[in-house]
Amino acid sequence: MSASTFRQLLSQTSETVERPRALAPGHYIGTIKATEFGTSRAKQTPFLRLLLTPEEETDDVPPGANEGIDFSRKELRVDYYITPTSNYRIADMLDAVLGLHPHRSIDERIPDLRGQRVIFVVSQRESEDGKEVYNDVGNRKGDIIAA
Repeated sequence: MSASTFRQLLSQTSETVERPRALAPGHYIGTIKATEFGTSRAKQTPFLRLLLTPEEETDDVPPGANEGIDFSRKELRVDYYITPTSNYRIADMLDAVLGLHPHRSIDERIPDLRGQRVIFVVSQRESEDGKEVYNDVGNRKGDIIAA
């Protein structure tokens, strides 16, 4: 980012800054941009995070619902907890995106996710005060599959 663009952005007043709109609910085709590991704030539970970039809508998104939204600037995320009782979700997603690889561990397969084209389901969630709308990406079986 150039210094002039940086200065222009910082010279805005709070009331003139526009919050990006949430995507309409439905299925999208996109790319897994990256994977990363982290821990939850509350319980310090480890998780795998997928960073997804939508590229196009599917037929279940109403025509025009995302008018004016630049998909190339959108980045969505979905977290998969890494615990004995929830590891099956990671395994299901890996199998749905990469196919079955019975002799490779989950850890060995995760790097292969980067750059994969996928279909994923997006929903909307309101903030607790009802003033904001956020996107969530499903992480149940079948919510993220190979495109």
